[in-house]
Amino acid sequence: MKKVVKKKWSSKTFSKLFLIFFVGCIAGWIYEEIFYYVAEGIIVNRGFLYGPYLPVYGLGALLIYLLLNRFKKQPLLVFLLSFVITGVVEYLTGLWMWEVYHKRWWDYTGLFLNIDGHVCFRSLFTFAIAALALIYVFVPLIDKLINKMGKKASFALSLTIGIIMIIDLILTLLFRY
Repeated sequence: MKKVVKKKWSSKTFSKLFLIFFVGCIAGWIYEEIFYYVAEGIIVNRGFLYGPYLPVYGLGALLIYLLLNRFKKQPLLVFLLSFVITGVVEYLTGLWMWEVYHKRWWDYTGLFLNIDGHVCFRSLFTFAIAALALIYVFVPLIDKLINKMGKKASFALSLTIGIIMIIDLILTLLFRY
C-alpha cells in the first residue's frame, strides 16, 4: 500500500501563491488601463478597489497556476483550459458584482461570442495568452525572486502587500460602495 504524503504549507509556498495572485492583480490593472486608454482615450481606475490592482485577475492567475501548472509541458492544453477557467471566473464575477452592487464593471454586449455581456471571445483569448505568460514567464521569475530574497523576506513582502490590500478593501467597502 502506498503511503500518502501531505504537502506541508510553508512561508515559501504562501509567498509564491500570494505573489502569483498579486502579479495577476497588477497585470490585470495595467492591461485594463492600457486597453481602455486606447479604446476610449481616458485613464480611469476601472478597479473595484482604490489601489492599482484588480483581484479578479489575481484570482484567475492563482487558479491558472494551481490547476494548470502540472500541464506546463503542454502549452496548447494550458491555453485551451485557461480559456475555460478564465471564462468561468469572469462570468461568475460579473454576475456576482451585478447581483450584489447592481452595477456592471464591464459589458461585452455586442462583442463576438459574448455571454450575457459578462464574457466574450476577445477577453478569453487575451486571458489565455496571459495564462501562457504566467506559467512560462512570471512563475519562474517569482520563483527566482523568492529564492533570491529568502523565505523570511519574501514572506514579509507578501504579508505587507496583503495587509495593504486588506486595508484597501475595508476602506473601499466603508467609503466607496
